[in-house]
Amino acid sequence: MKYGKPLIAAALGAASLFSATVMAENHVVSASLTSFDPMVIKIQPGDTVSWDTMSGHLVNTKFVTKDGATDYIPEGAEGFMSQMGENYQTQPLTVEGVYLYKCDPHWGAGMGGAIIVGEATNLQSYVDAKPKGALKRLVKKVQQATAE
Repeated sequence: MKYGKPLIAAALGAASLFSATVMAENHVVSASLTSFDPMVIKIQPGDTVSWDTMSGHLVNTKFVTKDGATDYIPEGAEGFMSQMGENYQTQPLTVEGVYLYKCDPHWGAGMGGAIIVGEATNLQSYVDAKPKGALKRLVKKVQQATAE
């Protein structure tokens, strides 16, 4: 039984890693003419998000304004951008907070969405930035979703 305890510890560790992977979910967002459905989703850290029916659409976390380009994602997270017209799936989203994204060709019509991973830890910074137009409407939708 010289190896009993280390072997059991290794098996339990591997089982917990495997179970976390199995428990992760993929959440699907569908693109339509000028909207994403659902517009705001809440997921757990480690989950992924997929977009389907993306013909003529893309998803992009980088927003360009007169002040420059900004990724509206939690600090320490990586932004993402799909290819035009291709269905897309994120890597597991592990950093808690709000990830805002948009469809570049349809952003003028307000085609954007949000992913809330765990707690909306960075939402107040978006509110404090006093966004305008479609970005303001998107932030308000996230505020409504977090109040529910």
